[in-house]
Amino acid sequence: MRKALRDYRHVVWDWNGTLLDDTWLCCAALNHLLAQDGHPTVDPVYYRQIFQFPVIKVYQAIGFTPDEHSFNAMSVRFMHQYEIRKQECALHPGAKELLARFQQCGLTQSVLSAYERELLNTTLEAYQLTPFFIKICGGHDIHAGSKEERAKVHLHDIQHDPEEVLYIGDTAHDAEAAAAMKVDCVLVGHGHQHPDRLQGLQVRVVDNFSTLLNEL
Repeated sequence: MRKALRDYRHVVWDWNGTLLDDTWLCCAALNHLLAQDGHPTVDPVYYRQIFQFPVIKVYQAIGFTPDEHSFNAMSVRFMHQYEIRKQECALHPGAKELLARFQQCGLTQSVLSAYERELLNTTLEAYQLTPFFIKICGGHDIHAGSKEERAKVHLHDIQHDPEEVLYIGDTAHDAEAAAAMKVDCVLVGHGHQHPDRLQGLQVRVVDNFSTLLNEL
């Protein structure tokens, strides 16, 4: 039987694609790089079908074979395009209401993201979300690498047993991070990976936040 949302004591959130609706912007930033380098662009549906972690695999999926140096250069160019437009992104419908509902139910909350830590902190402050979280954990750099090892440290830092924790994300890698923590996971199909990519991962998948709001 699936555990009721109110029965958890802590929620770990992914940020990009889960709470923040920025999939369109990431696709646009990628297309800017592709166009600059004379490559065909990708549509948002295809982007969601190829998106994965580590993000270097996205470039490989569209025909690039970057070495460490060229991938680092691509990451800098991508982040420049992302950062100059990120204020155009909105939270997903129901995101702030869901954060408030969990808080009202007595659950603590945190963020575990691949987004670089200083940029993450600044962005959460801009969206006035910082007060919802007892811990905010961003990446060490801009290259959006694996979260699995950081997830284990994150669980230790929030001082909860795994059975008390729910992880909410939008990608298969979020399911991997949750598995590393040995916690339950819900993936939301409105983010960076197409819902078809989320099926068969042995975690719960919902279309959007409405489903979770209706359970609180």
